[in-house]
Amino acid sequence: MVPAPCVPTAAVPPPAYHRAQRQQPAALHVSALWLVTHLHLLALCRLAVQAAHRRCPPPLPGGPGGRPRTYSEESLLLLALLRTLWRLSYADMRDWLRDWPELARACGLPRERAGRVRVPSPSQQWKRAAAAGAPPFEMLFVLAAREALRAGLLRARDLVIDSAPILAWRRRDPDAASGHAPAQHPTPFLRGYRVHTLLCRAAGLPLFFVVAPANAHDAPFARLLLTWAVRLYALRPCVIRMDAAYWGLALIHWIHTALGAVAVLPWNPKRQKNRDCLPPTWTATELGKRSAIERFFARVFRPFGLQRPPVCGWTAVVQRVALTYTATLVVALAAHHQGRPDLIRSPKRVLAHLWEAA
Repeated sequence: MVPAPCVPTAAVPPPAYHRAQRQQPAALHVSALWLVTHLHLLALCRLAVQAAHRRCPPPLPGGPGGRPRTYSEESLLLLALLRTLWRLSYADMRDWLRDWPELARACGLPRERAGRVRVPSPSQQWKRAAAAGAPPFEMLFVLAAREALRAGLLRARDLVIDSAPILAWRRRDPDAASGHAPAQHPTPFLRGYRVHTLLCRAAGLPLFFVVAPANAHDAPFARLLLTWAVRLYALRPCVIRMDAAYWGLALIHWIHTALGAVAVLPWNPKRQKNRDCLPPTWTATELGKRSAIERFFARVFRPFGLQRPPVCGWTAVVQRVALTYTATLVVALAAHHQGRPDLIRSPKRVLAHLWEAA
């Protein structure tokens, strides 16, 4: 007996898929044009360039002759931020702007005589970023953090400090160094850098960072991060959580007296042999809350390629870290602007045309 042929139908997902879709909040999927216009990113980049030039004056212009610069610093800085948000290459960013002239005009790119928008080539984007250095990118991150503080996204009352390794793209990187790797790393040593991050535990967003060679000890960077954060944002933290690598009686005393905060960090027997008369600075429950920064590193490093970025040199690494941390703040600001505080840490559900490639 020959079975009757079945009529082909579309694929039917199981019931569990529909239940998961109902439980999952709706995505925003905002476009790049909305992001640039509603968050005023071009004006923010212009302020970052001006502040960077005041603190670190740019090199003197060249003499007479040569082709004048066509693209402004703030436009190229904005293109770098969009390229980081959507994880694009230089060539993909050029093609995207050519296909979307309205976005190119919103980024402040100039027009030709025929009315077409001029788009920088991949080599032009790379060369201008290398000539600009790290200050504009760092100031853009600081200004984005100030906007997040002003919007109430960052409370900055409960802070976490930790560091994560960044592997060097090339073994001959002149600014990289060899240092001890974390316990979960497959090799005992690594060559590259370490990014020391100050995180707001309530929001899970960064406040400040410092990039150092991998062989530098963690202890001196805790006070450096806190000093700059207090100076830039006028913070008044209540609790500061760190791991044992930052242990030091001088640091604990400075946190308690100068900042008026409580230092939560485990006792390190290698740094202090005599434990008599030392007040307890941590408990297992309070120390467990430090895992927020580990989740931040897992959420940011792998999707944005910070584990081993394809750049060489300290300046390029700082630029990549600053752009990545700024991208997390921009995503949070976009979700806050749309009234979706549940998506401040979800770039895949906030940005349009990003979830297909995820």
